[in-house]
Formats: sequence, C-alpha cells, structure tokens
Amino acid sequence: MRFIAWHMAVAGWLLFSSFLLGYGENGMAFTALLAVIIGTIGFASPGLPGLRFANTVLAVVLAATALLISDMAWPARINSLVVALVVFALSVVPGRSWGPALAGDEPRA
Repeated sequence: MRFIAWHMAVAGWLLFSSFLLGYGENGMAFTALLAVIIGTIGFASPGLPGLRFANTVLAVVLAATALLISDMAWPARINSLVVALVVFALSVVPGRSWGPALAGDEPRA
C-alpha cells in the first residue's frame, strides 16, 4: 500500500508543479502527461510486478526532457530531475508485494 501511496504522491506533485513552476507550454503538457502515466502505472504495479519497470523508463524520459526542453525555467528543471530520481528509485527497489511477507511464508516443495 505504501508503494501506491508514494507513487500517487509523487505523480500528484509532478502534476501540480507542472502548472506552478516555470514550465513552458510544451514542457507543461508533457510533464502533466508523464505525471498521469506514472501515477497510473504505480497504481497498477502491485498486481503486475514487471510493470513497475515501465516507470523506470518514464523516469529516464522525464530526466531527459528536463535537460533537453529549452523553454523550461531552472526551478522546473531541478524539480523534474528530483522527481525523476525519486520515481527511478521507487521503480527499481522492489516492494513487499513482490515477495513473501515473512521468512516463514516461503512455499514448501
């Protein structure tokens, strides 16, 4: 449950900040779209464990757009890079739903 909450919080912040910080028109639209996709994938990932790696790709895309889009202000760039780092970390570190909850819960042959 914490995995979903963290993804929703990060995606919500990214969506909210895309309208507040100095994103240009293209950067704002693309960042808002990425926020919705990151949140959707984060919500669906506990049911499909391999889907979390799609957020890894989206984090790299977010970082690349923060560096490559020219009409973006510096606070927006820094925000996008920090959010991309957080999304990358959340998608690489496995949650509790992808393994046994306790050491004694391992399946027996």
